Amino acid sequence: MQLRTIASSRCKHNRRPTKHLKVSQFLALLCFATTAQVSVASSQNQVVSLSMKNATAKEVFREINKQTGLNILADEALLEKSGRANITVSNMPVNDALNLFMRNQPLTYSIEGGAIIVKTKPAIQPATTPPPPIEVHGVVTTDKGQPLPGATVTVKGTKLGTVTGTDGSFKINANPGETLEISMVGFKAWSVKFDGKTTNFKVTLSEEVSNLTDVVVVGYGTTKKKDLTGSISSISSDQMNLGGVTSNAAQAIQGRAAGVQVSQSNAAPGGQTIVRIRGGNSIKSTNEPLYVVDGFPSETGKDINPNDIDDIQILKDASSTAIYGARGANGVVMITTKRGKSGRAAIQYDGYYGTQRIIKEYDKMNGLENMQVTNAKAIEKGQPAFYTAADLASGRDNDWFKLTTRPGMVQSHNLSVSGGTAEDRVALSGSYFKQDGALKNTSFERYSVRLNYDKQFAARFKTGASVYASHAYTNFKTYDGNIVPSNVMYGVLTASPAIPVYNEDGSYARFKGRDNPLAWLMAPTNDRFENKVNINVYADYQIMDGLNFRVNGGSEYTTTKEGTYLPRDLVDGEKVQGKASLNDLAVTRNLVEAYFTYRKVFNTIHSLNVVAGVSYQSDKYEKHYSLVQKFSTDAFLYKNLEAGTERLSSISNLIPSKMASAYGRLNYSLKDKYLATVTVRRDGSSKFGGNTRFGIFPSGSLAWRAGEEEFIKNLNIFSNLKVRGGYGVTGNDRIGDYIYMPTFGPTNVSLGAGSDSYGGIVATRLANADLQWESTAQLDLGIDMGFFNNRVSATIDYYRKKTNRLIFDMPIGDWNGFAVQTVNAGSIENKGVELSVTTENIINHAFTWNTTVNIAYNKQNCLDLGGRPYIITQTANLYGGRGMDFTKLEPGRELSTFYGYIYDGVIKTGEAHPTQPNSKAGDPKFKDISGPGGKPDGIIDANDRTYLGNANPHYIYGINNNFAYKGFELNIFLQGALDYSLYNGTGLVLESGPGKAALNRWTTNNENTDIPRDGYAIAYGGMMNSRFVENASYLRCKMLMLGYNIPVAKTFLKSLRGIKVYGSVQNLFTITKYTGSDPEVNSNLNSSGSNANLSSGLDYTAFPAYRTFTAGLKLNF
Repeated sequence: MQLRTIASSRCKHNRRPTKHLKVSQFLALLCFATTAQVSVASSQNQVVSLSMKNATAKEVFREINKQTGLNILADEALLEKSGRANITVSNMPVNDALNLFMRNQPLTYSIEGGAIIVKTKPAIQPATTPPPPIEVHGVVTTDKGQPLPGATVTVKGTKLGTVTGTDGSFKINANPGETLEISMVGFKAWSVKFDGKTTNFKVTLSEEVSNLTDVVVVGYGTTKKKDLTGSISSISSDQMNLGGVTSNAAQAIQGRAAGVQVSQSNAAPGGQTIVRIRGGNSIKSTNEPLYVVDGFPSETGKDINPNDIDDIQILKDASSTAIYGARGANGVVMITTKRGKSGRAAIQYDGYYGTQRIIKEYDKMNGLENMQVTNAKAIEKGQPAFYTAADLASGRDNDWFKLTTRPGMVQSHNLSVSGGTAEDRVALSGSYFKQDGALKNTSFERYSVRLNYDKQFAARFKTGASVYASHAYTNFKTYDGNIVPSNVMYGVLTASPAIPVYNEDGSYARFKGRDNPLAWLMAPTNDRFENKVNINVYADYQIMDGLNFRVNGGSEYTTTKEGTYLPRDLVDGEKVQGKASLNDLAVTRNLVEAYFTYRKVFNTIHSLNVVAGVSYQSDKYEKHYSLVQKFSTDAFLYKNLEAGTERLSSISNLIPSKMASAYGRLNYSLKDKYLATVTVRRDGSSKFGGNTRFGIFPSGSLAWRAGEEEFIKNLNIFSNLKVRGGYGVTGNDRIGDYIYMPTFGPTNVSLGAGSDSYGGIVATRLANADLQWESTAQLDLGIDMGFFNNRVSATIDYYRKKTNRLIFDMPIGDWNGFAVQTVNAGSIENKGVELSVTTENIINHAFTWNTTVNIAYNKQNCLDLGGRPYIITQTANLYGGRGMDFTKLEPGRELSTFYGYIYDGVIKTGEAHPTQPNSKAGDPKFKDISGPGGKPDGIIDANDRTYLGNANPHYIYGINNNFAYKGFELNIFLQGALDYSLYNGTGLVLESGPGKAALNRWTTNNENTDIPRDGYAIAYGGMMNSRFVENASYLRCKMLMLGYNIPVAKTFLKSLRGIKVYGSVQNLFTITKYTGSDPEVNSNLNSSGSNANLSSGLDYTAFPAYRTFTAGLKLNF
């Protein structure tokens, strides 16, 4: 095409058109170049006025040239082919006028410099259909050959993406030349350019040894592990669900985190689990941590199905826990449940069956031995023989332990479905767990369902909901370490083998006015029903880049119904003609939280993460309790209390409480090397009076990622090095509601001898309007290290925490009618060191081996008791109705320190010994260590008592080894505790009664023994001494699991993507010197005082521990 200047106001030259660029054309272009300084914007802003009818294009362009001075460059032949048109415009920009004129013309134009260049309008190309993308599929596995679910598969540069299923498989569409990328947190990324030919990929992702980029859940947000300035332990679902029996979240963390002690008061189905993080802080308040499940706070972890958990973060220092203020002093356990991921639906079943066997059976006398020893003791006391000659000849030899126990059975079944799209993601799970206890007529059963749903409405707005519901039933007995006659295990251990089991009519036999242990176990009804519903929703809106606003709202409703019935065919039930109790408890919790999160990076070196928000929680506790006796029939059990004619007790409570809070946290990073965190929370709680209702809890911490410094890198020693330190203050508000207020109760009074009794009201608790929070200040210094490209990583923490304003019951004298008042007084300190080491010992395609070791040391010290010299706690009814002083706390000592006499054997005939009450040959002998003047005085009295041991382990540890060879997996988990003691109350009972040791008791013919003539407890049951205080240090093989991942190709189901079979043994062996039932037993029940945390460490006929064998199956579809 030849361009000609058909209209110009600057350069004119007459010439004939030719097929080549003539001189005139050259001059026109030269003129155009000389005017190029006229801007395009200026040219386009010129206006024209046209009123032309049936005009040609050439005529229109010439008129525009006249009005604007713009040169017109065009091919005249092209202009001649264009049609005529009408145009009428007034003061219209030239480009708008041209667009109007050329709307139906085969022309287009551009304004360049000072000229309008006219060209042919490009022909509209017919739409072509691109070739369809090609479906690509494959399987992603680990370098151990195991399927890798949840890996992200994307096509680079597009929005196409999916995730691998539970068997590691994926499908995605891609075009030749595009790049496929596969990534997974904790693994090295993989990519390949798609050639359009290879459509089936087998991808192996190698583990990324460094976990510094792992995301850690903290209060009201998340952060990368490398950016942490506090002390947090992480536990993944893989570590928790290895195949053993774990009925709740608290059990799942035992031995997995440094500084976290987990023990059980007993091994009963549904039994209590005790968790301590860095030691106990309080005398009266709970020492249990706060649990936060998907953002909703809870005071227990027992209701959470471990199979629903994605990961657990344990916040241990004040820098991490201060965001929870008044509830953070005991540590925080953050639980995140599994949520749906985009991609095809994944279905998983995980189930096992198992049997449980009691580990330790007690060594007891047979029937004849028991009767002979019992008779001998009676005769020695000048009493008639208890058993007759007929009894001795009866041959009765009932092993009550075997008669009341059985092989326990346990089963668990979990079914989950998850999946979704980029907009909608869902995870639904249902579970069933049942445990039939090793003690007959005991069981625990739970059904639960969880639904997690997330919705992405738009790029900036998302919302979601979590719904959890559970129903649990416990058939329980009175055995939780309780020191009462109804303790079932006490009856089992003390019953004579000579007692018959059944009468001729099949009813339970009695013997000399007592029920036998099997009757006491089987006949009473003890039911506990627990129901829970939790609904938690959130909405998150991104106001602008980096700034989000989030609202959380949740409600939880829990009911517990506990009914008991003591039938009339038992001795104690016959006396009262049947006794029933019903305890209904309902707890409602509502939570609303709103907070802003702001993340911003400035100048590539300054990073800011800010959280600020408010929270409001309201709780309601409602209780109704009734105790009734005298029933005409046993048919109603506890389900019709009106059938009882005598009401012993009726209690109703409705207790509301509220907490309002404001909180904020600032994380700052400079050059990704220098880190700082500042946190503050202000809480107001109705649990405290108006004088002290609000508290402020601040913290601050610093960290230096020294490993990012060049001079550290040049050492070629560390692959990671971070030094951190923090200090902060947290509180403990978990005490009874409104204990700062006085309470009143009914009473009956008489105005004098012989007068009538009148009902009245009496004060039962003294008020203390100044009662306030316990406050825990904690210092934490830590260092995180990595070596050999982080194949070896270690974390060391030193901490010191001091709890001030302890809440406990202080004796105040009885001059005002009250023995004690709840006060703030005194302080306790815990300090210690924690070490965690993880090593990747062997990593190759065929065989891997990794090890995790954690060990922690904690030392507790009472600093002050508010001027009180000491606190002594008592047990009650250890044996024969006698109680005794049990522990003593004074400044310089730890909680739960045993206090009593030093046992020094048995008094021999004619032996000179310190004077002690009612002593004679064969009685226990105690050491004379002091007197009123501080020196031995030849008299055994209270001055001879001393500290005998402590129930708090000073060292706790866990050792975990994982091995994998091709499809085989082996896990060995060891766990233990060192340097602590337990009081073996079970040994005391056995020695004084049916235990085999009684055959070696002192008699005139058996002087060389350390077993008293009548057992220790009979004569000296109220004198706590060292005889049964034992070293309880232990090492236990908590878990041994062997599994095999069956190759999917070998299965007959096409829809099956993964299958694993496994077997496990829990409590395989225990190495300990402790002679009681189990060194993990750590009960603090039935202290006679209200300061219950002072009296742990009692093992008194607890539910026996068992060894568990399970076989399980995991299926992925």
